[in-house]
Amino acid sequence: MLVTVPYRHLNTAVTLAFPPPVTRWDGASARMPEQPLPSNWGRDTVVGVSRLRTERLVNLVICLLSTRRFLTAEKIAATVPGYAHDPTDTRAHEAFQRKFERDKAELRRLGVPLETGTNSVFDGDQGYRIARRDYELPEIELSPDEAAVLGAAARLWQHSKLASDAGDGLWKLRAAGVDIRGGEEPEVAPVLSVDEAFTPIMSAVRDRREIRFEYLGKTDDSSAKRKLQPWGVACHRGRWYVVGFDLDRDATRCFRLSRITGQVRTVGKPDAFTVPDDINLLDHVANFHAEAPELPPRRATILVAPGRAAGVRRRAEQIEPRRADGDRVVVSFHDPRRFAAWLATYGSDVTVLGPPEVRKELATLLGDIAAKYEVKKEVSI
Repeated sequence: MLVTVPYRHLNTAVTLAFPPPVTRWDGASARMPEQPLPSNWGRDTVVGVSRLRTERLVNLVICLLSTRRFLTAEKIAATVPGYAHDPTDTRAHEAFQRKFERDKAELRRLGVPLETGTNSVFDGDQGYRIARRDYELPEIELSPDEAAVLGAAARLWQHSKLASDAGDGLWKLRAAGVDIRGGEEPEVAPVLSVDEAFTPIMSAVRDRREIRFEYLGKTDDSSAKRKLQPWGVACHRGRWYVVGFDLDRDATRCFRLSRITGQVRTVGKPDAFTVPDDINLLDHVANFHAEAPELPPRRATILVAPGRAAGVRRRAEQIEPRRADGDRVVVSFHDPRRFAAWLATYGSDVTVLGPPEVRKELATLLGDIAAKYEVKKEVSI
């Protein structure tokens, strides 16, 4: 049996394989049978929690959701796999109590409404349960316009690193009976792409963990190491930025993701800092644009097809002697991504010979377009 358990505070769900359900969860006569785990079990786990502990936590949640009575720790140990032990063995019982306390703390950290109480005044031991009304998510009700906006947003992400998450979100909405089509899809739709640093930074923002990375500023000749407490990620004019507290500068800073070089590393424990309540990410990004100096001019070498791309020729600072394969022209630029977007309008009439960052930006852009419209012909860059 496959069970999908929503973790609403993690914005995800974990699909697990369980033995056949039992008829009772009160611990009096029923117990989930112990069976070996399937080979593919544990690929999706809660962040920071081991595979076996994830299984135990989900089993505990299902157990406490399936009863209206408060279950004592003794009954839980006799019901939920992973807690089995000999109560007469002092060391084994103490190990169970420590494990159970850790699991209760983890469930409360995840936002699970774990209740404590007794079933009657005569019960001496405290029991536990999860009220289904507090645990389950409310019904999703969207107007036709709201559903159409969600559908358009998911299509915007479908060729980026969040394509899987966007698709899962639409699948869950359709399963709930929400029509997210919103009319016919346009023949030409925008494509949103993200940088390599996007995924690890978003994970750090979610977990509130500090990050380390190397950053190449607008006027820097080489990258420098930065330490940041990331508050959030925002998109401005087609570019992604992370806003947070710079530990080296002891001030709020904004960094463009495309200028991060190398790998983004997370350090320390989760919940290492608090995000200000009044933070406005877009305001910080806009101020960053207003205060940052313009990038110094650079030069790119472009191979232009004979008799084509007149706009590139007009902008050229230098045109080398004509060759059979075309004309080599030298064009100045400031921003590699904007320059690549401009060159993309000339299609196969231009080929970027250098520098590498312009080639990379153009290859990424053309690759997204080709994937969107399933272009089979190879595009020259």
